[in-house]
Amino acid sequence: MAAAALLAMAWLTGCGTATEDLMAIDVTGGPANVHERIRVTDDGRASCGGPLRQIPSQLLLDAREAKRLLRPYARNGASFRTARRTVRQYVVRSFDGTVRFSEGAPGPAALGRVTLLTLRLERVVC
Repeated sequence: MAAAALLAMAWLTGCGTATEDLMAIDVTGGPANVHERIRVTDDGRASCGGPLRQIPSQLLLDAREAKRLLRPYARNGASFRTARRTVRQYVVRSFDGTVRFSEGAPGPAALGRVTLLTLRLERVVC
């Protein structure tokens, strides 16, 4: 009986369960010729190719909002590119689908929010 209680408690607290990814942002190019993959999980952690680290709550809220704003574009596999080769390229993946865009490309306001979110995440986890 005690073993069953411990197992139930572990299940309720989420011990040993996989964390759902909120989104992954691949960033390439730009003046620094970066190659990064930033992973954000729904439990408030993020990584930049290494171990997951806790991020500030506001950053998690911003990531959730960015994902929500990108949802209609991700479902259609939208791409917003520019011919300029010296800008950063973004690929945002979530369970909703994939959005590709170039920094500064014409498109919905959500792209600017993702660009800013990415810069803020880079400062915290990269």
